[in-house]
Amino acid sequence: MAESGLHFTLVGAESFASIPAPAQPGARCQTCDYWERLDGHREASESEAAADLKLSRLMAGAKLAGAYGMLAWSVDAAGDRVAVGWAQFGPISSYPRAQVIRERYPALPDSPAPWVVTCLQVVPETADREGAAAELLTAVCDELDRRGIIAVEAYPEGVADPWSLSPGPAFIYKAVGFTRAAGEDRYPVYRRELEGASADVGWGDLLSHARPPDEGEEWPLPLPKGPSEEDLFRLPPKTSRPNPFGDD
Repeated sequence: MAESGLHFTLVGAESFASIPAPAQPGARCQTCDYWERLDGHREASESEAAADLKLSRLMAGAKLAGAYGMLAWSVDAAGDRVAVGWAQFGPISSYPRAQVIRERYPALPDSPAPWVVTCLQVVPETADREGAAAELLTAVCDELDRRGIIAVEAYPEGVADPWSLSPGPAFIYKAVGFTRAAGEDRYPVYRRELEGASADVGWGDLLSHARPPDEGEEWPLPLPKGPSEEDLFRLPPKTSRPNPFGDD
């Protein structure tokens, strides 16, 4: 437990429904596929199939290493746990939109391929929203360092309300040791190098055995095949895809 009283846990089937609503009106994390598909949406859906698919994607690496999401919890006056924050992350091969954004910045290092934080949200009613977000992001980085991940990136956009977009504010990343590695204020890339030396998880062929079901759809991109550990740290091949920022 952090000094602020927050608790941090990886998402699981039992906590999936507790992911709090994001700042963007009408969005719902339990059915959002914005990062997993280039034609994805953030809008709320009551589709059980969409929720099941989202959960399977978040749990893609759970058997060998851990889920692709983390919750921040506080305790209310009645002593009950309440989820106040949410972060989504994972290998860049799991998030085609992040891959396409990154391809616009050829100066970024290709190796090792980074893991990415796609979503960082804390509910506005939280007493210290910015502090809670910084603690949550720190907990995510600590978890990835434990897994042996060496580089983490995020793509927060410079907009009037930085909480309105899923990655959250750029200043939270800067507060937790990320630096701007590419881009301008409107479309920056923030990156943090981790130690990667505290790994106690054997990655092996994690992704090759963890492809989530997505039958009949072009996206997300297929996860790397084969037992080589290099697949976990290698960027997927570049292909012709739409501009994630809209038409130039």
